[in-house]
Amino acid sequence: MVCLLSRKLAPPKFAWMNGRFVEWDKATVHISAPIVNYGSGAFEGIRAYASKDQKELYVVRLKEHIRRFFESAKVLRLKIELPAKEIEDSIVELLRRNEFHEDVYIRPLVMERGGVALAEGAVSPADLAVFSIPFGRVANIEAGIRCCFSSWRRIPDVCMPPRVKSCGNYVNSTYARKEALAARYDEALLLTIDNKVSEAGGANLFMVKKGVVVTPPVTASILEGVTREGVLHLASKELSYPTAERDIDRTELYLADEVFLCGTGEEVAPVISIDGHLIGEGKPGEVTKKLQTLYFDIVRGAVPKYRGWITPVYGGS
Repeated sequence: MVCLLSRKLAPPKFAWMNGRFVEWDKATVHISAPIVNYGSGAFEGIRAYASKDQKELYVVRLKEHIRRFFESAKVLRLKIELPAKEIEDSIVELLRRNEFHEDVYIRPLVMERGGVALAEGAVSPADLAVFSIPFGRVANIEAGIRCCFSSWRRIPDVCMPPRVKSCGNYVNSTYARKEALAARYDEALLLTIDNKVSEAGGANLFMVKKGVVVTPPVTASILEGVTREGVLHLASKELSYPTAERDIDRTELYLADEVFLCGTGEEVAPVISIDGHLIGEGKPGEVTKKLQTLYFDIVRGAVPKYRGWITPVYGGS
């Protein structure tokens, strides 16, 4: 999925590593580290959105993302030495120091540290880091995106745990997305090894059929998405649509009234075709547009009821 930057930007001034702020060019790891050689690490993807007047910046669901960050590290047997609150506060301070006043992507990383003698599977101390970069809106998010099913299958929990954000897991998504892009699609969809719909290369998936908002269950080899959880809540509690978490067959999507993707990077993105089959009328559906509008209002601080979902960076309300 292509992200649009609002303008050409200089690199950030600072990153954060192991409890201190460091200059951007000095935030490095060694080529022998297990994170480089084996993908032995875990990460989070977090968004911060500028208010309409660009005076404030809001970090979306910071506590929930950091909670999942700790869960991912736990499954990988990596110990994060600092408390969650210190990491949350450091993320806010990092955004301040970089003086961001536009939409930003934030990536916390816990990376296994080690040298050339380290054997695969051994556990070494971990480095903790956070970087942030300007990150605009996904291309075609208003008009809709074209997807295809990949020939690759989503990794099952018996091989690698897809419910956590382990760095190595994303090689699976990389194969699928490169295949889709080579075939001139915008995004890849993946099936489970049991031939049920799982998710996209980097986002959770929803369909709308006869007024019901449906998404695959957490047992369908999906990432347990923070945005997915929020969309389920908004669809049910704010827009009064019935929701369901159940297995979905591939051909159900072809016949769905609407399909959309959601995630930190993908936001709420309507899908207008899959494998060349038009979804509904081949344009963003009404349910998707309502969820998209509500979501963007919330993350930019325009819905007082959901101020608990966002953390202001510069001290505004």
